[in-house]
Amino acid sequence: MKLNNLQKNFYIFFSVIISILIATLLWENINLPLNNTSGAKGLLVSKGYNPNNDTIRYIFFIFLPLITFLFLNQIFKKKNLRVRELIFEKKEKVINYYPVLVVLSLIFIIFIFLEFFSVNFSFSNYDLDHFHDGVYLTPAQNYVSTKKFWLSSHLTHGASDMLYPILMWKILGVKSIGATKTLTIFLILFLKLISVLLSYQITKITNLNKDTKILFFTIFTSILISMSHYTFLGSGYYLTHRDIYIILFLIFFIELFVNSKFRSLSIISISLIATVSVLLHIDIGIYINFIFILYFLYLLITKKYNDVLLIVLSFFIFWTIVVSIIGFDEFNAFLKNTKTIVFTMDLLHGLKYPTPFFSMGNTEDGTRATKLLLMQVATGLFVLNYLISNENKISKSQKILFAFLFLLSFIMYKNALGRSDAPHIKESSDLPILINSFFILNYFLIFFEKLNFLKKFSSQKFFLFCSAIFLLFYYTYNHNHYNISIIKNYKKNFINYINLEDEVFINQKQVKLIEYYKQISKGHDCIENITYEDAIPYLIKKPSCTKYWASWLASPTHMQKDYILQLKINKPKYILYYSSDRKFDGIGIYESIDLLNSYVLSNYKKYEELDGYIILEKR
Repeated sequence: MKLNNLQKNFYIFFSVIISILIATLLWENINLPLNNTSGAKGLLVSKGYNPNNDTIRYIFFIFLPLITFLFLNQIFKKKNLRVRELIFEKKEKVINYYPVLVVLSLIFIIFIFLEFFSVNFSFSNYDLDHFHDGVYLTPAQNYVSTKKFWLSSHLTHGASDMLYPILMWKILGVKSIGATKTLTIFLILFLKLISVLLSYQITKITNLNKDTKILFFTIFTSILISMSHYTFLGSGYYLTHRDIYIILFLIFFIELFVNSKFRSLSIISISLIATVSVLLHIDIGIYINFIFILYFLYLLITKKYNDVLLIVLSFFIFWTIVVSIIGFDEFNAFLKNTKTIVFTMDLLHGLKYPTPFFSMGNTEDGTRATKLLLMQVATGLFVLNYLISNENKISKSQKILFAFLFLLSFIMYKNALGRSDAPHIKESSDLPILINSFFILNYFLIFFEKLNFLKKFSSQKFFLFCSAIFLLFYYTYNHNHYNISIIKNYKKNFINYINLEDEVFINQKQVKLIEYYKQISKGHDCIENITYEDAIPYLIKKPSCTKYWASWLASPTHMQKDYILQLKINKPKYILYYSSDRKFDGIGIYESIDLLNSYVLSNYKKYEELDGYIILEKR
């Protein structure tokens, strides 16, 4: 029986749904034994669960539907991936300048600045979050005191942990918790501004007519800039300040898949972004470098040897500059720090990813986790369908660009697989949302362009009118983000906030501790703290005596041994040993650093107990 196109699509769609159900049923059956050679201790380790299970389950869940879709398209429609055509596809020229889009960009920039100046500092959270704020405060204090980067601090995210607050202190002329907390506000401002530029780049490569592009740009830009919020440290959204490097990467990466006169500049810029990002944000840098390495291999296949040489030369120059600035010892410490974070962070910090569908309603983040997996599958289906389609292209760029974008989206979801709670899952949904929005919006507007009875309305004035209506809706929807009275008092509120005394952010119990610790540590070059209150060294205005300012991160056996060695060398007289019974993911701090704890208790004795804090003194 010969099937018509509708029947073929139904069989393909039904088979994809079945494949998703199969992947769901097999999810819990994919198990690897725990292989914890590092000795790191976290929640997953305590349960004997291998964090790599989630990665393998994720790969299977995403690719089974995609393989099913590709296979059945080949069987029913004779559509397949024409790899050679995709690789050697000719680049098209694009128009870089659209005056109307430039005007619309300026309107969005006005909205962005109105929202920026409406940030209310007067009722911001004044509590110090040792876990999130401490990540920036203590490493920065260590650098100020020692002028060392990775040699002075084991960094969880990268050099941004210390460079961002130091930059804010220099620019604002104030070294304070308030000044540190405002840094993400400025970073989000920059993120929103370059998001407008990314939207412009994406709009110019669409195959829509120049008038329809006006509406596309308006809607797509609205989506992009709505995905980031002005938040203080420790609070994220779909796009966070860490995504600045992803957005910059995409802006220049798009230029490589069109006939662009900025090609060489884009390659050099991406090489710089790849170098800087891995130094400042380990995970983001790894994702960018991974995609750029794949692009490098693509260039070798297509015999673009001039571009290959330019990449090699750019990386050589940028890394030579980095090593010459920070020194070989710092560079070696950076490599060790990065290796440790990559191979142990999931063991220390990981949470098991909720089982798709079955966790909905049973676990706190089950619904969000399931929705995001389905969104990632949809992203792959959109891209795969476009790659095998024989119909007119929806983009002037080479099709293979979208294969790279999907791969970037796919690997960036690792953040959600590592720490599978709501914030990390939400932050990992940025590229799936953008890619899906691109295809849905494009197909809708292409359909709109083909409607004969609407063609007489398809003029620039009509689309400008539609864009104006959408902008009015955007303003109305976000009107709470714009406050004239706050804008008028922005300068005063901002200056007051960054000049708040640090004591405003901590409780009286902590104030007494800091005053007491300052007294007993007079004449000492450093202080040591092995509690969960990671910002203590900053509050005392002295560096930590070891690089392990967050002692729980030193859980791997080799790090505990190094921690003990540094204690033996630096010989701190006092150690802040206890602050509370707080546990992280159900794991007590002394349980996670048992070797270190044993050494400390053997070589230090109780010196003072102050409002629940216990300070030890060297025997």
